[in-house]
Amino acid sequence: MAVHKALELALSLWPNARDRGSVDDPATLDTLLESFGQPGALGYECGSRKTFAAFDPDEDAELTLPAGERSSSDADARFIAHVLITRTLLAAGLHVDPRVLEAMGAAYAFSWTATGGKYRQTPLALATSLWLLALDPLRISDRPLPIDWEPGCFNDPERWDLDYRLFSHYDISENAVDWAVYASGAPERREGASIYSVVEPLLRMNEDGRVRIALSAYANAQDSGAESAPAVAMLERGRIAALLQGQVGLNSQA
Repeated sequence: MAVHKALELALSLWPNARDRGSVDDPATLDTLLESFGQPGALGYECGSRKTFAAFDPDEDAELTLPAGERSSSDADARFIAHVLITRTLLAAGLHVDPRVLEAMGAAYAFSWTATGGKYRQTPLALATSLWLLALDPLRISDRPLPIDWEPGCFNDPERWDLDYRLFSHYDISENAVDWAVYASGAPERREGASIYSVVEPLLRMNEDGRVRIALSAYANAQDSGAESAPAVAMLERGRIAALLQGQVGLNSQA
């Protein structure tokens, strides 16, 4: 079933999509798209049909990211999995597909649109979702996002402003960059997330002066969880560390 394959496939396709902007066999992307709006997806139980499913509804969802971090709860895993599938589709060139755009909007609805900066997602989830901004060609556009606010998920007035439902790509980018800068200030603000999971998407947004400041802070910060990460995760962190040091070096020469 596509739901069971979606997360594994998204992670396997990701390196080529990330680095080349394409995948070897575009038909494999259909398997990811088939998990759109399926039971077990983020928010499915409260009416959302604009998210990708990577787990069955009744299983205890959990996942491990390439840099070694683990999800902290069922809800955390389902949110992150949705983002991982969405980012692969965006990176592979499907940013014009309405389903992918709706999935991106849904990810933002469950995170960056919450009022007062209380996004109610873990630092790991927020760090992973920075990729959606990094891959969004309309990141600095004032074009409204296609967010479906109809599901009951979004009727909590303590989390969302029910009278304010119009968010642009730029609005979300501002919220996300503000968080990334905030998280660079102290390790506890990014607990559970490797600095490299925060950094890599930021490297694609370094036209923003605040991002460059944050990157410099991350370059001088101590990573978390390095003492218990397996070798494959440390190799992933090392790959990103090299990118970070190269970018910070270029910024210092500018």
